[in-house]
Amino acid sequence: MPPAAVRAVYYDGFSPALSAVFANGGWGWHLDAGIGALRLILSGVFDELPNLQIVLGHWGEMVSFYLERANNLTEFMAQRGLKKSLAEYFRQHFYVTGSGVNITAYLLRAVEVLCADRVMFSTDYPYAYDCADTGREFLAQALLSFDD
Repeated sequence: MPPAAVRAVYYDGFSPALSAVFANGGWGWHLDAGIGALRLILSGVFDELPNLQIVLGHWGEMVSFYLERANNLTEFMAQRGLKKSLAEYFRQHFYVTGSGVNITAYLLRAVEVLCADRVMFSTDYPYAYDCADTGREFLAQALLSFDD
C-alpha cells in the first residue's frame, strides 16, 4: 500500500474497497513501481553497478508505455553526470514480465521497446491467477516470430 499521505491525496475518497484496489493493482502499484524504476535510473546506480539487472512486472510498470516521454529527462541526467539516455539505461538494465496480464498489445509494445530477449513470460500467482488463460494459448496468438 502507498504511504497514508499519498493514499489520502491520490486514491481515497471512494468506498474503502474501491480505494484499496485503485491504490494497488488497479493503478497505484504499477505507477509506484514504475516511479521506483525511474528513480533507480536517475540515481546513477547503473553507472556504479553496470552489471545490475532488474526485473519489472506487468510489462514494465508503465515505463515501457511512456519510455519516449520519460526519455525527456535525459538532458537533466547529463547535467548530473549520467553517461547514457534514460531509454538506454532502461533497455540495458531492465527485463519485463507480463505478470499474468496476457494482453497481446502490451506484449508487442514490450518487445518493441526492449526486444524479445528482455521480455519474459510469468503469472501473477497468487495475486491474480486465471487457470483458463494459459501461457501457451496467449503466446500462440501473440504474432511473434518463432525465434522471439
